[in-house]
Amino acid sequence: MYIFIVNIKAGNGRAKRIFSKLQKTDLYQKIEKAYYYTEYKGHAEEIVRSLPSLQEINAIIVVGGDGTLHEVINGAGPRDMLIAFIPGGSGNDFARGIGLREKPLQILERVVDGTVDTPYFPGEYRMEDEKKRIFVNSMGFGFDALIAKKANYSFYKRILNFFNIGKLSYVFALIQVLIMFKPMEIELKNNGEVTELKDCWMVTITNHPYYGGGMKINPTSKIQPNKFSVLVIHSISKRKVLALFMTVFTGKHIKYSEVELFETSTLEIISNREMDYQVDGQTGTCYSCKITKEKKGISILGMAESEKQGVS
Repeated sequence: MYIFIVNIKAGNGRAKRIFSKLQKTDLYQKIEKAYYYTEYKGHAEEIVRSLPSLQEINAIIVVGGDGTLHEVINGAGPRDMLIAFIPGGSGNDFARGIGLREKPLQILERVVDGTVDTPYFPGEYRMEDEKKRIFVNSMGFGFDALIAKKANYSFYKRILNFFNIGKLSYVFALIQVLIMFKPMEIELKNNGEVTELKDCWMVTITNHPYYGGGMKINPTSKIQPNKFSVLVIHSISKRKVLALFMTVFTGKHIKYSEVELFETSTLEIISNREMDYQVDGQTGTCYSCKITKEKKGISILGMAESEKQGVS
């Protein structure tokens, strides 16, 4: 049994169109399957939690964006599962991060063939007294989180998605946020070692280089089981921030002296006021967060051997 979880709103309807085309193929017609359309935020997570037994499922196939994938993986929790991702969102950074380039039908063919699976190692995070959750691509605190929030709720994102240039919404949002943003005062605990930052713009934790629809936020980041990569920007002027982000799609921003990069297995971020955060593109606020590396990998189906790049 193959379970399709489809976010019909992802990519301004792109995921729905992709799935409709798949349904007409001979391969889809002959396999044993069931499909679910998500109807609201958090619905994909609820769907996966309601599945009686993952042992009877060949694979969960996500057709949507990175936010849908985030919900599916958190819905499965510690249960073993095989997962496939057919990108249909506006950003599709997970597909970009693992090097998934094939067309939807080709991905489905490889999933059904079942001979190739790729290990992927997400991260874990815990906000204050909340339960531990999983992040797939990245987490960000401060400036980039506000950009994600502004873009997510903007009218222009839907318009740009329609023309398949949705990543430009982050550029427009960046300019809006830059005008009003105030740097944070935070405490970072890197494997227990404490650093205080009084003029911090952002802290971003990544499992691979990309976020925000192709921004190469941390070009040194790689998929690995024991560590994640961290980027910190602090003590920088607004004018320089704008110049820095003009180079973020190429990854050259890391040459700025105000950018700090390191790898770690445990990071805690603490603030005396609410911080904006984004996790796999979804946004919220918190006062503190502890991030650790998920050592147990997830098996990703549907990739060609030639696509398995950057996976340690």
